[in-house]
Amino acid sequence: MPDHTKYTLRRVEVSDIPDFITLRGHMFTEVGFEDISDVNVASLAYFERTIPTGEFVGFIAVTADNTVVGSAGLACYAIPPKPIEPAGRFGYISSMYVLSEHRRQGLAGGLLDEIITTAHEMNLTWVTLHASEMGRPIYVRIGFSAWKEMGLHIPSAIADRTTE
Repeated sequence: MPDHTKYTLRRVEVSDIPDFITLRGHMFTEVGFEDISDVNVASLAYFERTIPTGEFVGFIAVTADNTVVGSAGLACYAIPPKPIEPAGRFGYISSMYVLSEHRRQGLAGGLLDEIITTAHEMNLTWVTLHASEMGRPIYVRIGFSAWKEMGLHIPSAIADRTTE
C-alpha cells in the first residue's frame, strides 16, 4: 500500500480531468503511440460527460504538494449475457499509470484496490483490462488471468479486402 504521508488516493473530479488526460498521454506514449492529440480531445469530451454521471469512475494518486502522479479508471459496459455473467455487465479497467519517479511505492496496487472496491460496489462480477508487459505482474499477483479474447482493427481489415 502507498505511504499515506507521501500520497493520497482519491476519486477523480471534473477539475482533475486535465491531469488525468495528461497521465493517459504519458501511458500511451510509453507503450509506443506517437500522436495522441485526437485521443486527448476525444478524452476530454468523454470524461466531461461520463465522470459526473458515474459512467466512468477514475482515481488519482496525489503527492503532498497536490501533484497528480498516478491514475486508474473503471468503465461499466454491457454485452449480451454469457454463462460467466448472465447480466452481461462487465467493468473495463483503463488508464492505469504511475509516473516513473513514483513507481515502486505501492501506488499501482493502491489504485487497483480502489478500482476493485468500486467494481464490487457497482455489483460487477468481472473486470477486464489490457495489460502492458510492465503491468502484467501486478495484475497476476492480484488474481487476474488471461482470457482468450482477440481483436481486429476494422479499417485495416476492410483495406486488406480491397487490395486482394
